[in-house]
Amino acid sequence: MRSAIACGGMDAKGDRVDRAEARVSTLATPAGALVKIIEQGSGAPVVFLHSGVGSAGEWRGVFGLWPEGHRLVAVDAYGAGVGPGVPGRRRLDDYADQVLAVVDHVGEPVHLVGFSWGGATALHVGVTAPPVLASLTVVEPEAYSLLTASDGPAFSAITELRERWREHVRADRWYEACAEFIDFYNGPGTFSRWPAARRDLFLDVQRSRGDLWDVLFEAPLSAETLAEIPLPVHVVEGSATSVVDRTICTLVRRHVRQAEHTVIEGAGHMLPLTHATQLTRALTDWIVRST
Repeated sequence: MRSAIACGGMDAKGDRVDRAEARVSTLATPAGALVKIIEQGSGAPVVFLHSGVGSAGEWRGVFGLWPEGHRLVAVDAYGAGVGPGVPGRRRLDDYADQVLAVVDHVGEPVHLVGFSWGGATALHVGVTAPPVLASLTVVEPEAYSLLTASDGPAFSAITELRERWREHVRADRWYEACAEFIDFYNGPGTFSRWPAARRDLFLDVQRSRGDLWDVLFEAPLSAETLAEIPLPVHVVEGSATSVVDRTICTLVRRHVRQAEHTVIEGAGHMLPLTHATQLTRALTDWIVRST
């Protein structure tokens, strides 16, 4: 079967993406779930994990720029209505289970690249199943459990956003909840500028995914667990990102045994969409050096 890297025709924060031919499969996971993947190319496998509110379409630009010589596999965590675990009771283990399915599928250790929510999942795989990894890269991982009150503005900003989201959802104000979230990561007024049909689709999708926050705030990621990752961790961030993501990247680099650090100049959190060229270069350079 051939389809588009976009899967649902929508990227991480609701932007429509172009259709590019790729191989699509649905795999059984070790825990007995299903996961949709999109593949391109051949060679050493590189696996890409998207953000919590997005899809595999976030990686369209990177896939289009990637040089030959690798088997690119984008996990579409909620593809075709198939999602990990049970909505409202999900854990990072449910998302790591999807990665393990891909490892079984390709039959060898993978270069794992996780963005945002996917970055937290990638770190968890590094803690719990390091033998399946050939290398590990996290792009602004949303490892909220690393933040404490001592982290000041970063902790305040993300916990306040979480509480406003929950208050809106309890009152069935999904538009307001999503608008605040999207604007936090993309700039004021972003959500309101989307076409109405795009906003409506995004709202419908988010209602089906459960609480955005519990998995990441309650994740088993800590200074102690990160120190258990035996391989180097490549941490990628944008120079213009939020205090939340800058602080998390600093904490990851501080707590892992060995960190490689890349800063993409001028990029905010959504750098797979806004700075695909620079990101692709950083990812391929690191993977070549890790091979």
